[in-house]
Amino acid sequence: MTAQPPAPTSPPAFLTRHLPPPNPDRPHITLTWAQSLDAKIAGKNGSRVILSGPESMLMTHWLRTMHDAILVGINTIVLDDPRLKIQLIPPHINAHPPQPLILDPKLRFPLSSRILAEWNARASKPEVVRQPWILCGDTVDVKLVQQVEQAGARVIPVSLDAEGRIPPNALPDILRSLNLRSVMIEGGSAILSSFLRSPPRDDASPLVDSIIVTVAPMFIGDGIGFVPEADEHALPQIETVYTETMGKDAVMVCKIKA
Repeated sequence: MTAQPPAPTSPPAFLTRHLPPPNPDRPHITLTWAQSLDAKIAGKNGSRVILSGPESMLMTHWLRTMHDAILVGINTIVLDDPRLKIQLIPPHINAHPPQPLILDPKLRFPLSSRILAEWNARASKPEVVRQPWILCGDTVDVKLVQQVEQAGARVIPVSLDAEGRIPPNALPDILRSLNLRSVMIEGGSAILSSFLRSPPRDDASPLVDSIIVTVAPMFIGDGIGFVPEADEHALPQIETVYTETMGKDAVMVCKIKA
């Protein structure tokens, strides 16, 4: 019987080579997702599909430790009920768990979510658990805000754009106000699309600094693409910086062409 190799005690080298050190003056924004060969991230009607193999899934948890925050949209919370933790990292390493951020303009956050339940049960858990922070519109009813906060989450009202959304280009200032130097954005498709299609920052550099895509050798067919079909025409040009084979998957580090 072949002995299993010891679990790694640090992030994959290709991640440390291609992600810059934290800069509080310019929060780093990473987009990341796993997709099939036909560019799908979920099955029909958003049903969950396991795409990443164990090696690339562990890589994703290491990637989480390299960011101050992890961000998803409210649809991801409702459909997938994710934990947004780093439970695959060996506990003795004392790795840094990211701060969960949820884009939720109308404050639809379900009080039955696992991420909130684990926060409220943190006293009985050996690992570090982060309180979910919810970014909602500043016009949300105060009573609803109080209800969600009394349930255990932190609610952070922010300004909305004319379409009732939290504009992606507001995120750097929001991160700075929360003393967060970097964020890893995991989806869903509407969130990924909005950040990919956003205009540059004030200094003319791309809003998104890094793109890390895991491609699984499978087809989904009828499913949800990594961006909505209506947005495909407006995607930016990107270039591949590095590709790493991890088990059955290919992990690509990319950036938006300036």
